[in-house]
Amino acid sequence: MSIVKNTKVIVISIFIIFFFTQSKAELKFVFVDMDRIMKESVVGKSLLQQLDKADNKNKKIFSESRKNLATKRDKITSQKNILSKEEYEKKVIAINKEFEFFQSDAQKKVTLLRKGRDAAMKKILNELQKILAEYSKKNELTFIIDQKNIIIGRADLNITKDILKLLDAKIKKISLN
Repeated sequence: MSIVKNTKVIVISIFIIFFFTQSKAELKFVFVDMDRIMKESVVGKSLLQQLDKADNKNKKIFSESRKNLATKRDKITSQKNILSKEEYEKKVIAINKEFEFFQSDAQKKVTLLRKGRDAAMKKILNELQKILAEYSKKNELTFIIDQKNIIIGRADLNITKDILKLLDAKIKKISLN
C-alpha cells in the first residue's frame, strides 16, 4: 500500500508542477514595424520634412559657394600672366583659405544637422518606448519585437497600427533644432 500511496503522491506532485509551470510559461509575443512607424507617423513625417528642407537649404548654399569659389579661381587663373608672381601667389593662398573655410563650414552644418536629427529621433524613440511599455503592461505582453528581426509571423501579432495610432495621438510634431 505504501507503494500505491507514494505513486499517488508522485503523480499528483508531477501534475501540480506541470500545471503551474505551463500556466506560468505562457508567453505573449507581438511585433511592431519600427521603420513604418518612423515613416508613417505624423511626428516621423514632420521630422523627415524638416530634414529634407534643411538638407536642400544646405545643398543650395553649398552649390552657390562652390560656384563663387570656382568663378574666383578661374578669374585668378586668367590673371596669372598679368599679375606679378607674388600677387598671384597671394591670391591663390587667399582662395585656398576661402576653400578651406567653405569645407569647414559645410562640415559644421552637416554635423549640426546630424546632431539635430539624432536628438529629435531620441525624443521620438523615448516617447515610443513609453507607449510600448504602457501597451505591453495593459495587454499583458511578454515581448514586443521589432519586425525586422522576424522572418515570418502571424498578421494578428503585428501591433504596428495600434502603436502608430497611439504615437500620433501623443506627439504631432517635434522640432529639429
